[in-house]
Amino acid sequence: MFDRLSKKLTGSLIMAVMVTAVWAQAPAKAPAVKDQGEYDLTVAIGKEADLQKKLDLLNQWDQKYPESEFKSSRALMMMQAESGLAMKVIQGGATAGDMDAGQKAAQHLIDNSDKYFSDENKPATVPAEQWKDIKLQISIQAHSTLATVAMSKKTPAMDAAAEGEYKKVLELAPMSASTSYTLGTLILRQRKIERYPEALYLIARAVTDSGPLALAPAGKKAAEDYLKKAYNGYHGSDEGLDNVMKATASGPLPPADFKIKSITEIDKEKEGDLATFNAAHPDIAFWRILKVGLTDAGGDAYFANIKGSEIPPQDGPFKLFKAKVLSQPAPNSLLVNIDSIAGDATITFESPLKGTIEAGTEIYFKGVIDSVVKDPYMLTFAGLAKEDTDGIPAAAFAADKPKALARPRPPAKKK
Repeated sequence: MFDRLSKKLTGSLIMAVMVTAVWAQAPAKAPAVKDQGEYDLTVAIGKEADLQKKLDLLNQWDQKYPESEFKSSRALMMMQAESGLAMKVIQGGATAGDMDAGQKAAQHLIDNSDKYFSDENKPATVPAEQWKDIKLQISIQAHSTLATVAMSKKTPAMDAAAEGEYKKVLELAPMSASTSYTLGTLILRQRKIERYPEALYLIARAVTDSGPLALAPAGKKAAEDYLKKAYNGYHGSDEGLDNVMKATASGPLPPADFKIKSITEIDKEKEGDLATFNAAHPDIAFWRILKVGLTDAGGDAYFANIKGSEIPPQDGPFKLFKAKVLSQPAPNSLLVNIDSIAGDATITFESPLKGTIEAGTEIYFKGVIDSVVKDPYMLTFAGLAKEDTDGIPAAAFAADKPKALARPRPPAKKK
């Protein structure tokens, strides 16, 4: 998202260019090149428009002429080139090559921050406070770049790295609304229920933040809509959301005692006697027993025994699981909530569904167990047909195949 923080960072890049120009106007004795080789390098650098090639030439200059009389000016030019490479990543639309170059540049900016912004490199015409602010903006830019690159990998390890970088940005720029929002969505996609309150706090702060780093009006409206939807999905209603919004005034990250009750916790408080609840909700009771069996120490052996089985058993007290659609990851699959607001079942169909099944749609289904992930828990069902569900519009299913072309479904094991 190219937001106001990104625009401010672009401003700091322009300032770096100005600083370089100011420094070139040496007040006393003008610096001189050592020989023809150094002169040729400076000319080539001045003509080169490609940032990576310019940076390569600057590094070459640094290696061949470490004590050049242009050393301070060169350091600022290197910082400027690295800043430009890092900015390509933040602005979006970066290629894999841009990502790699931006990551290296950002890390080099962080590792050499004190060197770049030494008193020796500060132009006499630039006030100390302005010099300090430019250093801050470059640091924010570098950490934002590393976070963006890590988040794009979409692996648990890289998500953790991205989270750390975004939190560093918030230390440097506590009122960066876009950083709060992105960090909140990053935590949500990890599907760890215990962290949902933290994520919702961050998104709420993005909505309430004002000032020069606030979201643009259109972005704020989209973030607010997303917050309401996510909060309702977690809490079960929008009750208490206004209090969450007020709580964000305490700081960029939620306090240690910050809490939002999930709909599961609320329902459990209402359950009362467990036996009575299980009798009233046999599908959830069965689902919880199944989950315990699959996630306990002997879960692998249990899964091997039930894989390919059709559940729920058709001779039991209920015929179909009740679920709520959370999303449609692919045309032939739905992520649903049976007993977890983060989603605990994926159902895949024999053929792609027509159109989109809206989040929040209540459906019923039975299916054949295909695979399981223990953490975060997810049970996948494969090859569902129209007759295995209820609540999904009939128009979403492809027309029945002619009998001569239809393939029989393999018999499911009895559980």
